[in-house]
Amino acid sequence: MKKLVILEYFTAQSNIEKRQNQKIFEEALNITNSIIKNFVKSDRIKNIIVLRNKNLNTQKFKKVKYYFTSINVSFIDILNKLDADHEVILVAPETSKIHIDLFKITNKLFKTLGSSFDCIKIFSSKIKTIDFLNKYEIPTVKTIRDKKILLNTQFVSKPEYGAGSDNVRILNYEDIKRDKNYIFQKFYSGKKGSFLMLCKNGENRVICCNEQIIKLEKNRIYQIGCLMGGLENNRKEIEYLANQISRTFKGLFGIIGVDIILHKRKWLVLEINSRFTSSYCGIEMSYDQKTIDAITNFYLNKELENIYPKLLKKFKYIF
Repeated sequence: MKKLVILEYFTAQSNIEKRQNQKIFEEALNITNSIIKNFVKSDRIKNIIVLRNKNLNTQKFKKVKYYFTSINVSFIDILNKLDADHEVILVAPETSKIHIDLFKITNKLFKTLGSSFDCIKIFSSKIKTIDFLNKYEIPTVKTIRDKKILLNTQFVSKPEYGAGSDNVRILNYEDIKRDKNYIFQKFYSGKKGSFLMLCKNGENRVICCNEQIIKLEKNRIYQIGCLMGGLENNRKEIEYLANQISRTFKGLFGIIGVDIILHKRKWLVLEINSRFTSSYCGIEMSYDQKTIDAITNFYLNKELENIYPKLLKKFKYIF
């Protein structure tokens, strides 16, 4: 019987105000709650411990016990009191190296169910991601490092360590503020998508192929949701890309999210997230139960099943 710990990154922030609950942490809470709801269905799960900030809401499940952090109780205090046979799932973004820092802490105490530390370091950084993809000739977006090339060009500015649409902007040359902590990429106007895959030892199973729902507002780009199953017609091309990624980065493990964009009839990689992403929350509303169960079983058995995801209906999932 498995004993799991879900560690949410905001457990480390003791001064969260309740009014911030919906705006700042809603997406991460949705991911955690989806993991809980799907995992508790397994008869191989003994219990799930969730570490959560005391100011955030909870949902009741029979197998779930919440441990709350506060100004006086840190997540490390709680982890130190747990049996060493627990396994940890991190729900943490790349922003400000949060995922990296939490992994270093948890992996010393428990088996952390995630990619290798080398992969986490690479894919937490948008600069390292692009550099490694270029090194291994995996199709990716063009990064602009020569300031002269930016003249008369629209480009996208992103923080090197950021998640989702965090401070992503479309800029012109006259707007640029050179910052070593940002990456500049050529702006592509093509269709944007994402896919989730399960990875282990260089192999993968593509779970879902989605079209991203994008909102443009002045000079900002926001991903506000996914059309789940919206790119199933492109599955063969996506599976080819997934094979390139997993065979090159054999340390990828578990759910991996990949953002892609179509340019001149070719899919390019925008970024890779070595963690659960928001599109996981939309699977149950678009794909069959066997697909969801295959993800849960992987985290319990550590084995890749022959998954044949069945799209029941396309579903517009808004974050």
